[in-house]
Amino acid sequence: MNHDDIKFLLVRYITNQASEAEAKEVKHWIGLHPENELYFIELYEAWQNMLYVQPEAIDTGKAYQQFLAKTIPMVKKPINMWRLTGVAATICVFLLSSLWVVYHNGTHQKKNLVVAQNGSVKKITLNDGTIIWLNAGSTIKYDADFGKTNRTVYLEGEAFFDIGHHGNHIPFLVNTKKYTIRDIGTRFNLKAYPSDPFFETTVVKGEVAVESNADNNTHDANRIYVKPHQVLKIFYRPEKDGVKGIVQLSNTYNEVQVSQVDSAKIDVYDGWKDDVLVFDGSTLGEIARVLERRYNVTIDINSTELQDIRYSGCFKNVPDIDKVLHIIKQNTPISYTVEGQKITITKTN
Repeated sequence: MNHDDIKFLLVRYITNQASEAEAKEVKHWIGLHPENELYFIELYEAWQNMLYVQPEAIDTGKAYQQFLAKTIPMVKKPINMWRLTGVAATICVFLLSSLWVVYHNGTHQKKNLVVAQNGSVKKITLNDGTIIWLNAGSTIKYDADFGKTNRTVYLEGEAFFDIGHHGNHIPFLVNTKKYTIRDIGTRFNLKAYPSDPFFETTVVKGEVAVESNADNNTHDANRIYVKPHQVLKIFYRPEKDGVKGIVQLSNTYNEVQVSQVDSAKIDVYDGWKDDVLVFDGSTLGEIARVLERRYNVTIDINSTELQDIRYSGCFKNVPDIDKVLHIIKQNTPISYTVEGQKITITKTN
């Protein structure tokens, strides 16, 4: 097959319109060379990222240009422009028809929704063998036929992924509001709460690639690879709303950190799934956000100075937040009051 033919088949396959014979041909081509598989994955990611956009926000012209751009680097010989125009038109027909389905159905197909309310942790197993722990205050969505045409999940909050083995070429993708994460390994933690001023992923085993969903993103330029026992943390730049006078988190980042973590300290990042809370020099403000979700409470800290106090400690199987606060109080100059689900922390003299 020449370049135009394979591009035609890849688009049919990715948009779920290929016949059984065409699908078999695509899978054979993908398996011929690692570069073929990489090209397919990049094209597939581009398509999945478009589907993640809210249907009412889809710009079909822009979506087509982005998707078509993914096919251009593959061509390394002089191009017959008339033939390319025909192929591009065919690609456009498939793309726009699929976007039409997305628009008129609300989502491209029925999705399963799993919610872990504040105060709870949920564990689910997908049909490809992937196990996901969902932390308190988090939601995850995935297609009802997950594993057949895609292995993409949509996360808001925090989750730990233990990726299952699979016998096809469909990549496992995690979409968050700001970033897309492609699994290249096995086990990783992902933290993307919309109210937190940062995005964080920790790799226990394998490797992941993190890519920005921003409109100005260019492939590779904004892609970061995170390896075993590494933590990637991206801090967002705060912006003040001039009308409302409140500080909001922008879509641009202020700082990116990649650090190596000793294997003995990995539970700082994923211990929550085993009912272990570990704080290693965390500020009281950061700890408060974790405790609010874990114990389904609201915490008010009455001073900025107090929020910046740092604390280290480990709590295992502690069902009552009062016990956690009592231990923190023994080593930190604070006092606290509890009124129902509301906790107020003040500084002691």
